[in-house]
Amino acid sequence: MEGELKCPQCSEFYVKPVLLSCSHNLCSGCAHNLQDSVDKFLPQNDENNSDQGDYPELDKLSIVSETDSGVVCNSRPNSYISTPSIHNLFLSSTHLAQGCVYGIKCPVCRKVTYMGETGFQSLPRNRVLDIIVEKLGDSTKKAENVTQKCELCDSENPKDATVVCEQCEVFYCETCRENCHPARGPLAKHNLVDSKKGSDLLRAKLKQKDQKCYEHTGEVLSLYCLTCKIPMCIICHQDGPHINHESQAIGAMCKSHKTELSQTLQALSEKAKTETEFIQKLKAMTERIPSNCIEFEAVVVAQCDALIEAINERKQELLDFVSAEQEMKVKILKDQAHSCTAHLQKTTSLLYFCIEVLKESDPASFLQISSSLLNRVSAVDQNFFKEIELVPRVSPEFELTLDNSPVLHAVQTMNFFQMKAPGQPSILPEECSAENNSVTIAWQPYPGSVVEAYTLELDDGNGGDFRVVYVGPEMMCTVDGLHFNSIYNARVKCQNHAGEGEYSDLVSLQTAEAGIYSQCMLENHLLTDTRRLLEHLRGVV
Repeated sequence: MEGELKCPQCSEFYVKPVLLSCSHNLCSGCAHNLQDSVDKFLPQNDENNSDQGDYPELDKLSIVSETDSGVVCNSRPNSYISTPSIHNLFLSSTHLAQGCVYGIKCPVCRKVTYMGETGFQSLPRNRVLDIIVEKLGDSTKKAENVTQKCELCDSENPKDATVVCEQCEVFYCETCRENCHPARGPLAKHNLVDSKKGSDLLRAKLKQKDQKCYEHTGEVLSLYCLTCKIPMCIICHQDGPHINHESQAIGAMCKSHKTELSQTLQALSEKAKTETEFIQKLKAMTERIPSNCIEFEAVVVAQCDALIEAINERKQELLDFVSAEQEMKVKILKDQAHSCTAHLQKTTSLLYFCIEVLKESDPASFLQISSSLLNRVSAVDQNFFKEIELVPRVSPEFELTLDNSPVLHAVQTMNFFQMKAPGQPSILPEECSAENNSVTIAWQPYPGSVVEAYTLELDDGNGGDFRVVYVGPEMMCTVDGLHFNSIYNARVKCQNHAGEGEYSDLVSLQTAEAGIYSQCMLENHLLTDTRRLLEHLRGVV
């Protein structure tokens, strides 16, 4: 609760905390430093400038917020402005500040507390907070070896206090003691104590001091005004500002408020316990993130490696296809070239032979073979393009294009997606069956769902509780060993890392009757025995 024990102005532990009218607290020294003339907190009427500049808009109800804080301040002389009645709630801020000399603007809510001539010294002391700070703050100060600071130093770094006045209850350094608490006049009778013993002295004095009425200093605060919600003495109730107000004994009211606070704290404690458990859960989840990240990275690497391996395999297949295409083209062109070469050799031989025949000078000898030779050459000439193709059977170019754009686009757009719990699967009635005392159930996942496993459940055949009979990735399951002549209800659900989906609709399957099963078994045995007898007779023959 360290945050509750530190002043909002200096961010240090409270030193003699005082209450403002807005129920916030300040150190006495911080209140002294923050107090200023009341004129600084009132709006300035400037006919030439309707804008009020930096002057705050006074909250008219902040003056009466003291009635909600339990602070006794309404009738003390020289205190901040007295508690107004209902008809005074909406008076102007100027009227509310009449008779006040000083003001303090709260550093938390910016509301202004007005005070009389004694300034911050008229603010009520928050005794409960003071005791808690002294009790829990001393151990911290001793552990950190923190010394008490002067409460009247104006600088941001006050000097160490050397003495404390038992009557004024203020810590002074040597300079401030000489300036503010000289040992003369009425202050000469004050008892100055060493600052190291001053804290214990003031704590003991605070515990021994009764809570007295600020207006009737001899009266103890014995009643609690239910209208103003502040403690009061019997005189204030009988003949004072709280006359005719409803009241209750301060002890009973204190007990009632403590009981109410305890009950509220109990409910708040349960909520704090829940939040604590949630924080522990968050911490445990945080600790699991590194290991989960390593596992997930391994999955990503494995998937990418699988893609690379698939691409390499496909690349090799494509290269093998190209090699086969190359060999096929070369073989076809070589065979065509070989065929053309053989035909060309036959034609060339005929040409050379005819040329040699034309060189024959003997007409009789030439005419002896010229007719047949002429027919032969004419036939070869006419059938020349029929016997040979002068067009390549295949193209030397590879007239193929590798279409990798879909795969490349898929790789470039490959990304993570948020896995959700799978949808409701569907049982396929047309593929389900019941045979003898076993049933077979088939199902399919919800379209687009990522499923890691399925859970199949059957009831007991009498409409009882379901039990798990299969967990795995398959989408068909046969369950044996069921009761005969029973109707079984089946359902299936999907699951993945994100969670489990809803159950499918029920499907009902009825097993066979026991008599029919016995008859079927008997027929199977007879068929088996007959088959064995025929095989035996065939062997004898």
